[in-house]
Amino acid sequence: MKENLLEKIKENINEISKNNDAYIKLTELKEKISTTFDENINKILEEENIVKRIKFPKVKFNWKYLLSMPFIYAMIIPSVILHISVQIYQQVCFRLYGIPTVKQSEYFVYDRKLLSLLNPMEKFNCIYCSYVNNLFRFCTEIGARTERYWCPIKYYRRINSHSQYDKFVEEAKSRDEFEEKWEELRDFSDLESH
Repeated sequence: MKENLLEKIKENINEISKNNDAYIKLTELKEKISTTFDENINKILEEENIVKRIKFPKVKFNWKYLLSMPFIYAMIIPSVILHISVQIYQQVCFRLYGIPTVKQSEYFVYDRKLLSLLNPMEKFNCIYCSYVNNLFRFCTEIGARTERYWCPIKYYRRINSHSQYDKFVEEAKSRDEFEEKWEELRDFSDLESH
């Protein structure tokens, strides 16, 4: 019986092979079915993800959050003014003194909003929080380069500081030595110009 079955399969394969058109059509049909099936599954999955993104999680009402919101969101006004002011400052002064300007794109990063677990309000808060905190980091670097140019002297006490602080003058035996080190620090060739 096994041999008969194998013989029948071989005969069928031979027949299909002889009639290539039928075989090609069956192969094309199989591919079309697979492609259509995959496309429909992907559409269903995309729709499901959209529903998940739009759906708001249950949030417990918190008076502290509600009371603090005007103070938190009102900070956008001084933040934008600070951003504009610092940009004008660095564009004018840094160019006059030959200090490389600080590249915004290295400080303003907004990738946390891409987390699919966040609802739209949380994503908005992430963008806002990232902007303000990145702005402070950006301003700190502009301040660091300014301090390096004008007053690169280390503090006597240990402090948490900025990216340029380790280059500052720690000790000098004379005013001339201090001024020489100071002039060396005014050479910003170790930083990329933007």
